[in-house]
Amino acid sequence: MKLEKLIIYGFGRHENRTIDLNKPMAVFYGMNEAGKTTIQQFVLQILFGFSARSQPHKRYEPKAGGKYGGQLQLSDPVHGRVVIERTAGKSAGDVTLWFEDGRRGGEAELSELLRGYDRASYEAIYSFSVHELQDLDQMTEQELTRTLLSSGTAGVDHAGRMESQLEREMGELFKKGGKLPLINRLTEELRELEAELRDYKLRADTFRPATERLEQIKQRLGELDRAENIIVQGIKEAEKWQQAAPLLARKQQLERLAENGPVNFPESGIRQYERLLDQKNELQAESAFLENELARLKPVGDLPETDSLADLLGREAEWHQMDSSLKVKEEERSRLQDDLGRLLKLCGMTQEQALSADASLEQEERLKSILQALQSAEQEQAFRQRRLAEERERLSEAEHALKQYLEAEPPEEQRQRAERWADIEPQLALAKAQRKRQAGTAANNRLAQFLLGAIGVVGLAIAAVSADAFTGVLAAMALGASAWLWWRDRKSPDGSAHDELVERYAGKEAEYEALLTKLAEYDKGLDERFDAIESSKRKIAALPQTNSSPELQEYRSLLRSLGFPEETSRATVLTVFDKLRDVHTAASRLERISGEIGKLENEREAWLDQAQRACGKPASASNVISVLRAEWETRQQKLQNAGKIREKKRQLEEQSRKCGERLAKLSEALEELFTRAAVADEDSFYRAAKRSEQANSAQEQLRVIQSQLSVIGEVEKPAALADGRVDAEQFLGRLQRQLDELREERQSLWEEQAEKLQLTRHLLSDEGHALKLQELEMKKAEFQDAAKEWAVNRAIVEVFKQTMDELKETKLPAVLRLSESYFTQLTGGDYVRLLLSREGNFEALRKDGLRFRVIELSQATKEQAYLALRFALASSLKESHPFPIIMDDPFVHFDRRRRRQVIKLVEELQANHQFIYFTCHEEMREAWPSAQQIDVANPERSIQA
Repeated sequence: MKLEKLIIYGFGRHENRTIDLNKPMAVFYGMNEAGKTTIQQFVLQILFGFSARSQPHKRYEPKAGGKYGGQLQLSDPVHGRVVIERTAGKSAGDVTLWFEDGRRGGEAELSELLRGYDRASYEAIYSFSVHELQDLDQMTEQELTRTLLSSGTAGVDHAGRMESQLEREMGELFKKGGKLPLINRLTEELRELEAELRDYKLRADTFRPATERLEQIKQRLGELDRAENIIVQGIKEAEKWQQAAPLLARKQQLERLAENGPVNFPESGIRQYERLLDQKNELQAESAFLENELARLKPVGDLPETDSLADLLGREAEWHQMDSSLKVKEEERSRLQDDLGRLLKLCGMTQEQALSADASLEQEERLKSILQALQSAEQEQAFRQRRLAEERERLSEAEHALKQYLEAEPPEEQRQRAERWADIEPQLALAKAQRKRQAGTAANNRLAQFLLGAIGVVGLAIAAVSADAFTGVLAAMALGASAWLWWRDRKSPDGSAHDELVERYAGKEAEYEALLTKLAEYDKGLDERFDAIESSKRKIAALPQTNSSPELQEYRSLLRSLGFPEETSRATVLTVFDKLRDVHTAASRLERISGEIGKLENEREAWLDQAQRACGKPASASNVISVLRAEWETRQQKLQNAGKIREKKRQLEEQSRKCGERLAKLSEALEELFTRAAVADEDSFYRAAKRSEQANSAQEQLRVIQSQLSVIGEVEKPAALADGRVDAEQFLGRLQRQLDELREERQSLWEEQAEKLQLTRHLLSDEGHALKLQELEMKKAEFQDAAKEWAVNRAIVEVFKQTMDELKETKLPAVLRLSESYFTQLTGGDYVRLLLSREGNFEALRKDGLRFRVIELSQATKEQAYLALRFALASSLKESHPFPIIMDDPFVHFDRRRRRQVIKLVEELQANHQFIYFTCHEEMREAWPSAQQIDVANPERSIQA
């Protein structure tokens, strides 16, 4: 089985990720918290179901929501390509399988695909981490042996866990010398029940004395009840008399007070009298206050006139508008005067000169045309001067360049050599051609000599052998021709005039050609410089000499006619002319504004005169409105005060009249109250009120006392109190002490009676003895069941041990043989065998023949033995259970040598197994260069095949 693709919908921190696995070895690399364990758990939980919330494994549900689950795409040797999808649903999730033949399946098909393995079985063989290797160092020898057995034998891990569970249950049932196990506790409880049964037998002998004592207590309790009833009755009568005696005495006193009170005193008379008296006093005080207020009011004199002031204040806007217009006009006049002075300074003229000057549009157009003509003349003259200066500059530069060029003139000797070369060059070309032709002819002659000589020698040899005369003649002719050619070549002269010329000038053609080119270029440059000088001289002579004096004279004449200084700049003359026109405009406007200001000042003076007559006070332009407003407010205040005084006087007179009417009514009410009380003055009224109040209070108290006596009932004075020597309090105290003594005795008898009754009833009706016997039998039965369960567990443990022994003898040897080779390779040959002792413990055989129990090995060697057994078991199951092996950084703590050995072993096992390795260490990431590298945090940086 090979995983080919992981598609994560949402699992932990990973969402919408697709990871292709296309090599036998896939290394998932990432820092802590990058999500490596999340991907490992994704593979396991898609295969075996999401973890329940009660299990130790996390569910890895997406924190941000979204779809939970994903897909695994794998290929299986039996089922072909299969897609497994698991999403949220029931606790373990809803799983769906798609086969390549189109079939779909669920949990049953997934179980068949996984060969019946659950997660625990898979992790026991095909998945392990560094933590499992580190835990080996904390195990006992028995635990370590069992772990190694489970690593080397499929199914032993389940059997071992079952055996441990049974041994733990046996320990919970019985331990030698223990107290908490069930059988130990039942044994102790049986002993306690037998001791309680013996106590029941002893208590049965005390029944008869207890019944006799109960009869005596009953008689004495009857006597105490009768004596108590007599004392209680005496106490009730004494308490009743004690309560009623003060009430009877108070009743007699109140009856005497009630008989002495007045008969017809008005109800609540005092309150009515005092209320009427208070009202009368208040009205008298109010009347006096009103008279005082009327006397204090001031008389109202003549009222002031306000119509003219109101009219002027109604025209306040007119005054402000007039004043504002005057200020604006004055400000404008001041501004115009400033502008006029500034413009005259700019023009450099007096006001009379400026106003007498002609500033018409015709004069402006004339000035502009003269300026334009003058500017054109000056521009033309400037252009010609600039052209003349440029041409003179060019002439000077050309003459300077000619002088420098002449300094670099070639020597006369080079010119003579160049002239000789013009004659020698055709002769040299002819000599070279003739020499080349002679060399070709000589080469051809030598070849002909060689061929003719060879033909002659061969022909003579043939003629001599065959005795053929004709062949001999031909051969002789060939030899003769070869000799003649040789003689001709020797006779031709070796040196000549042509050869001397070639030898003298051969190879110098380029030098002479460069010399000729150099002289030609120099002559050409010299001619060009002479031509430039002549051209500049012709241009200078052709330029005309002119000036702009007529236009300038006309311009100055116009300035004098306008009154402008002759030194006025032409750049500003138009601006000055505009300013001259502005002077004319400003002077005209200033004259008009001055007339308007005089008119406004006359109107303001008339308004001020009218305001002073209306208010009767002097006023200025700056405060006339405030003076009018203050005078108007003063007169209005006087009018308002006069109206208030008249209104207040009317109100006070009306209040005084009403107050007198109410005083008369109150006096009549007081006289009527005295008449009803049958008194003549205030003192008699108060004495009658006091007697009436006392009589009424006595009547009220009599009703209360009478109700209390009716509650108490009929009362008779006890005989013991008749002589007066003992009061009621002492008598009650004595009776109470007697009653307390009786009750204490009765309480003691009750307690004794209850104890005796409890004892006798318990002895008569107690079923405790039978219950204890029943409990004893139940405990014995429970003891037998526990003992039976312990014996059954013991038998099962023995069966497991026998099964383990059989596995060690049958299945384990094959795995051990394979694991020995892996163990030897992982230890670098230091250990040669991994075997089981007679006691059932693992031992390692070192290459020097020494044996070591596994508990004696170092931590690293234990881990290597564990890995060897795991890899051997996985290799032995590759045909029936071809699952991928998942490792979570188990080799990170190995030293470099051990790590190299285990990396080499994993590379060898990749031929038959798919490995998925999770690590956060860079050196482990680089351990398998050919493996698929997957960066968990940055999938785009992963190395895909």
